[in-house]
Amino acid sequence: MERIIDVTAARRQFGTLLDEVFHKGDVVTIERKGKPLAKIVPLDDPDNHVLGRSSITSKQKKLLDELNSLPRIGIDQDPVDILRSMRKQKRIKANIRYGK
Repeated sequence: MERIIDVTAARRQFGTLLDEVFHKGDVVTIERKGKPLAKIVPLDDPDNHVLGRSSITSKQKKLLDELNSLPRIGIDQDPVDILRSMRKQKRIKANIRYGK
């Protein structure tokens, strides 16, 4: 997924941005005052990518998939809305799992 982020938000979320680029393959463009300054892209070498390694276990892959399914948290979002959406998603998964 490609997205654009302000330089101030990128500074605050730099570690998270790197994780998303590395694990999900996202492309992030950093801009200041509407002007693109830089782009963070994943490495082309699959050996450097965690999911490309054969050493990842199925349990680790399941956890990564579950983390990737969580909603993205932005600095402009209301925490109450984020928690509501996470709870709703959890209820939907439980209903599917238990056939309700």
